[in-house]
Amino acid sequence: MKKKRRVLIKNKTAGYILAGSLLLFLVMGITTYYKISDLMIDHSKQSSMSLAQTIAAEIDGDVMAAVTSNDSPEYKEVLDLLSKYRDYAYIKYIYTMRLDENAVLRFIVDADTDDPVACNTEYEWIEDMRPAFEGQVSCDERVTSDEWGSYYSAYAPVFDKNKNVVGIVGVDVSIDDINAYLSKLLRTLIIIFSGTAFVAVVLFLLFSAELTGWDSLTGLMNYEMLVKTGNRLRKNGELEKYTAILVNVKGFKYINRQFGYDFGNEMLKELSEYLKAGLDRMEIISRTGNDNFCLLLLNEHTNDFVDRLKRSNPASVEKAVAGQLPVPVRCGVYKIGKDDSIEQVMGICTVVMNAARKGRGSDIVFYNKEMYESILQEGDILTEYKKAIRNGEFKVYYQPKVDIINNTLCGAEALVRWQRDGKVISPGLFIPLLENEGLITELDFYVFETVCNDIRLWKSQGIKPVPISSNFSKVHLSDPEFANKVVSTADKWSTDHDYLEVEMTESSGYQNIDALNEFIESMSETGIRVDMDDFGTGYSSLSLLGDVAMNTIKIDKSFVDRIFGEKENGAKLVQNVIRMIHDLDRDIICEGVETVEQVEFLKKTECRRVQGYFFDKPLEHDEFTERLKEPVYANV
Repeated sequence: MKKKRRVLIKNKTAGYILAGSLLLFLVMGITTYYKISDLMIDHSKQSSMSLAQTIAAEIDGDVMAAVTSNDSPEYKEVLDLLSKYRDYAYIKYIYTMRLDENAVLRFIVDADTDDPVACNTEYEWIEDMRPAFEGQVSCDERVTSDEWGSYYSAYAPVFDKNKNVVGIVGVDVSIDDINAYLSKLLRTLIIIFSGTAFVAVVLFLLFSAELTGWDSLTGLMNYEMLVKTGNRLRKNGELEKYTAILVNVKGFKYINRQFGYDFGNEMLKELSEYLKAGLDRMEIISRTGNDNFCLLLLNEHTNDFVDRLKRSNPASVEKAVAGQLPVPVRCGVYKIGKDDSIEQVMGICTVVMNAARKGRGSDIVFYNKEMYESILQEGDILTEYKKAIRNGEFKVYYQPKVDIINNTLCGAEALVRWQRDGKVISPGLFIPLLENEGLITELDFYVFETVCNDIRLWKSQGIKPVPISSNFSKVHLSDPEFANKVVSTADKWSTDHDYLEVEMTESSGYQNIDALNEFIESMSETGIRVDMDDFGTGYSSLSLLGDVAMNTIKIDKSFVDRIFGEKENGAKLVQNVIRMIHDLDRDIICEGVETVEQVEFLKKTECRRVQGYFFDKPLEHDEFTERLKEPVYANV
């Protein structure tokens, strides 16, 4: 009878809490609406100013200054950029303006799809624009109402390469759309807040154990309790006696998706029991969230625990779900230092466990300083990459290709360098990482656009260009629009296709030979050549030469080094490969040529085009421009 009474009291109390919560959230929903309406206007103003500044930063001020009419290529370039932002929420119009030589305000580019204002149309001066023309981001003081509705405008300056203001970007935000949204919000806020109150009460009853520091599923301490316990150990000078191990279940999303959440929860409970078995009473285990567990083991017990984990760790999720527990896991292991806080320990363990996630040799990875710094550096690269693209930190260098019969410049390869804070980040650090993360495609086209623009500039200056090859990752072959993007980029800059070459690595053919052949065929129809880079590395399958119709085969430096290397018959091997490539009617170039002996050997084998430090290192744009003016290497 007493038990029943306790249940009734509990239900009654929960009812009071639920009723009070519903009333509270109902009142909150009504009162909050009026604050939201004001805050939303202010926030949208700030957002529109930020958007205007973002768009202005992306616009090339020199290109905008060159816009003369709706038919000019510069007009289309600016229009394409503005159009990317046209569908942002509440945006009514996006446009650019500038002052002519008589200080008359004129439209330049209007991204309105229905009724765009023509280029150079005169417009009435608005005083709120003045700060933008003086280099500051600004916004209308008052809402404007006319036959097209109610709106306000934000403005941001556009700078040329000399940091002079050449015009502004304007972003008009629709007040009518915001008011329409607020009217819907008013009708739904009461329901949303009432439902939230109900859910809050239910969650409070279901997960009250979590609020006391314990995980409701496994009965282990949760993250908050782990932090409290760790801080207490540190205060007592005992935390450094422990090694932290962060454990994560491999393929847990797959388990939940294939077998259901109940099955997944049972596996987590089984795993928690397995991890807990054999722990000393001074040792600690916690579930820090979802499928993650953290153990604090006494240093002298750590190796025994890791050995037990290695012996019993299943090779796959499939074996685990067939009944072989524990499930497969990955671990980050860190011996805690004297000055470490528990939060720092968790951060380090997370980084080390992510190293295991990326397959760095083992599912159980021990912390070491070099590995940790390398991972942090990778994180910095990925974080700063987009910003670096926008800020122009990637510079294109050109390494000359030379005809060794007459020592004359006959081409070049475009190479990218990342210059940050006065230092050059090695391509070996960021290119493989960007390729692995699928981010390399944007950088490839950044380099290609630079090449197309440089060729156009050289021709406009009366300097005869040479064919320039640009490297493209094999990742592009999965994009059916790859060929179209290459051609459209070249045509955007009005670049003669005869001066363009695309380099794909030898391994590209092994990933998707059909897509590679289709790409080569598309390029052939447009006059853009496709070269095989790094031939002789990795796969070195001679059959690939017959399977793909590359225009030029570039023999890798490692192959060239065989000519006078330690290995027997190295020179004969290179000689016969060159002869075979000639027999297949492919052009050939050798890279990494560094000695006069190599040059003389290649002359005899009828490989007349080379690339390497014997003639030139990769050159900056201005240095390469001078080389174009003096294409003969007279002093070689």
